[in-house]
Amino acid sequence: MENKNEIENVIPKSSVEGIKIVEKLLKQMHKDIKDLMGYENLEKKHKNIIKSVGRVNKIALTLQKTLDLEKGGEIAKNLDHLYQHIRYAVIRVHDDHDFTFLQGAEKVTASINEGWSKMSLAAA
Repeated sequence: MENKNEIENVIPKSSVEGIKIVEKLLKQMHKDIKDLMGYENLEKKHKNIIKSVGRVNKIALTLQKTLDLEKGGEIAKNLDHLYQHIRYAVIRVHDDHDFTFLQGAEKVTASINEGWSKMSLAAA
């Protein structure tokens, strides 16, 4: 597919808009995780930690709920596991002030973001 019209014929406009929305959510989630990595020296349950954890958890849960595990096959199942990992990592920060899983969550969100950015560019 070399031009925008070919892509639009394959991806309906509503899907293109959906891709852009998911891309925006993923970027925000990645930013919040990176912010959380810098909050390790803050006191447990600091307002910045609570805010970032809450937003990441909501975004990851929302993205999980959009997955069609039957039609999406292996990709949907893998994304489900990755979103679970992200949620686990931020909940550990909130509940136990344990930042050890954030680096993995940051790498996961960076990889997912990269894939969605490519889809977004192809759909634009």
